[in-house]
Amino acid sequence: MKPVLLLATLVLGSVGVFAKTSRISSDKVLETFFNEFGKGNMTGVIGCFHENAVITAVRNESRNDGQLYGSYRGLKGVEDFLSNMGKEFDTKQFQVEHIVGRGNVAYASGSFLHIIKNTGKPFQSDWALKVELKDGKIISYHFYEDSASYLLASQK
Repeated sequence: MKPVLLLATLVLGSVGVFAKTSRISSDKVLETFFNEFGKGNMTGVIGCFHENAVITAVRNESRNDGQLYGSYRGLKGVEDFLSNMGKEFDTKQFQVEHIVGRGNVAYASGSFLHIIKNTGKPFQSDWALKVELKDGKIISYHFYEDSASYLLASQK
């Protein structure tokens, strides 16, 4: 092999390896998540999650089927979480105000206004989200909101 061709192979081969192993920034993954969510593309939303993802919706504990708050595991858990949100809320407003990320962790915050479908009452809250990534996908998703306001709005 000629020295120039060998050098080109080594350089280009290295670039190819680098491209395959380069890291996707955590804030970009979170931006993609919110963009897909805003478009209603649930396949795109689910695609942002690692197969071993853990979702913590307000509290880290087990939950009954159909219950919104609690822990969800795996891609099936992501689907269940999205389904439970759709059953519970008619979203009127959802704003993402900040996204910051460093390394494999990102944070976001904003506000929302949902109508609780079961009661017709408004549920308005500020929210915060912390995600951790593995292999460029969300492995840990922890959402925080004013759960006391949720309880008031969900009472008949």
